[in-house]
Amino acid sequence: MDLLYKNEKPLFVIMLTFSLLVWAAFVVGTFGTIFIYVLFIYIFYLFAQSAVISYLKGTAVRITPEQFPDIHERLLSCCKKLEMDKIPEIYILHGDGVFNAFAMRFLKRDYVVLLSDMVDALEDQPGALNFYIGHELGHIHRKHLIWGPVLFPAAVLPIIGAAYSRAREYTCDNYGFACCDDHRDALTGLSVLSAGSKRWRTLKIENYTSQADAAGGFWMSFHELVSGYPWLVKRMSHISSRVEKKNTQFPRRHPLAWFFAMFIPRTMGNAGGAAVLIVVAFIGILAAIAIPYFIGYKNRAMHSIPDHSPSGYETGIDSESENNGYSLE
Repeated sequence: MDLLYKNEKPLFVIMLTFSLLVWAAFVVGTFGTIFIYVLFIYIFYLFAQSAVISYLKGTAVRITPEQFPDIHERLLSCCKKLEMDKIPEIYILHGDGVFNAFAMRFLKRDYVVLLSDMVDALEDQPGALNFYIGHELGHIHRKHLIWGPVLFPAAVLPIIGAAYSRAREYTCDNYGFACCDDHRDALTGLSVLSAGSKRWRTLKIENYTSQADAAGGFWMSFHELVSGYPWLVKRMSHISSRVEKKNTQFPRRHPLAWFFAMFIPRTMGNAGGAAVLIVVAFIGILAAIAIPYFIGYKNRAMHSIPDHSPSGYETGIDSESENNGYSLE
């Protein structure tokens, strides 16, 4: 079964090429001092991420063969279907009303987290848990968590960065789909995200997927183009097409939405304050490179202006200005 979404690979090549060029320019432009900035960012990441992992291990429930063995068996089954030899740690965390799951990586160890409200909502149809587990395993298997820092320079690019992020989500939905013994369980998993813990049971999938027809309008097109996540109705339509073995058909996005989206960097989604700090650090690095070059160029330009004044004519430039590099000699 082909699990890779059609756009992910070409977008990855574009992202990697651009990012490597940017990193190379930083290394050359800063004479290697870029590594000092990278080191500080990495140290900050270690402390920030360690806080999340520590909270997870100190609060959430780790799923093992003894603790919630039914879910642990589903994890093993999904890993076997995806031919993953390394089994990540998996936890249930109190969701406080949030329906979601996520994957994390810290010091070469991978984690899958299922929020409790989502698990409870699927108590009557636990097979749908495979979709969530498989989706997060997709991020791990495709090494999305490893490539993230490398691709960061391109991740904030308008259009491209968000498109790659959305392609990853479609790929991981394919992974979740592949992990479901009954492929309609994948639709159930997405139904919970859209209709909630009770109403998902009576959700009419065909009616819901028809809402994707409105995605071609200007506003829906624009906000999807600047976001790292596809509209849920489109994800449902994508999986529904796989269940029915048909090609996915989405409406074309509004042309004006493409134009305006070109001026908006990819939104950082739920990355929160950490993403802001990374962006600030990134801008600081750019400034550290650009400002000295600008000052040097300005000084060279000032010194290159020829002196057309008559012999012995006072230019009116005092000695202090000359010492600051603004002499017209």
